Amino acid sequence: MDLPSRLATLVVKNGVAIGLLGEADRDLVLALAASAFGAGHDYREAEVNRILSAWLDGPGAMLRTDHVELRRWLVDAGFMARDGFGYAYVRGPAELARAEALLGAGATAELDVAVAALRAARAAQRETGRQAYAES
Repeated sequence: MDLPSRLATLVVKNGVAIGLLGEADRDLVLALAASAFGAGHDYREAEVNRILSAWLDGPGAMLRTDHVELRRWLVDAGFMARDGFGYAYVRGPAELARAEALLGAGATAELDVAVAALRAARAAQRETGRQAYAES
């Protein structure tokens, strides 16, 4: 699966502040984060926190944020819905459609593999550059 080119550029960076991203870039990152959740399943806040923490350690490692801020962004930007009491979170049909419009209909595993492949290619490119510099 190919990521949108702008998202491919973002996932190889470090220390990206979600609040400083432009709306289009932020939506791409949030759509990627939302892909960690199955559609139509109710999640309790603790489960959402656990999933987002793991996501930030993996595909979301480019972000400089925590799971709480990311959870708020996902709800506020319409990539996840929260019940009126703040106890249950869901990625319903509207939220799923919003993410798919940005990323396509790929599975989470495919997105994670694409992110990992881009990061590995970028790391190899940096190492090649370091070696060339050391040899000159």
